[in-house]
Amino acid sequence: MKRVVVYELLPDMVLARPVTNANGLPIVAAGTILDAAMIVRLQQMGLPSVYVEGDALDAGGKTLAELEAELDHRFRYVTHDPIQQLILGTLHTHLRATHGMAPNAEKPEAA
Repeated sequence: MKRVVVYELLPDMVLARPVTNANGLPIVAAGTILDAAMIVRLQQMGLPSVYVEGDALDAGGKTLAELEAELDHRFRYVTHDPIQQLILGTLHTHLRATHGMAPNAEKPEAA
């Protein structure tokens, strides 16, 4: 089972967990084979991600921690540029939001 951002869903993927509404009632059952129309409906619901069948690392998928480490590596030479750090923080927030994580408070900088 792997978590996939709804904008990266593809037809013929199979839901591994049911999609539920705000009250916890299932609205799309586990085992549902996704088609284009269902993917559009899931995107319109504003869901950050869903769980589909398959290994977490197949198809080149990266975990949130791997993506954040890669992002930090790319910004490693601009640690003293406040504008670049603002961009980095915004990208971290975006990654967390698109991977179903609540925004975290800013990490304190090392002294």
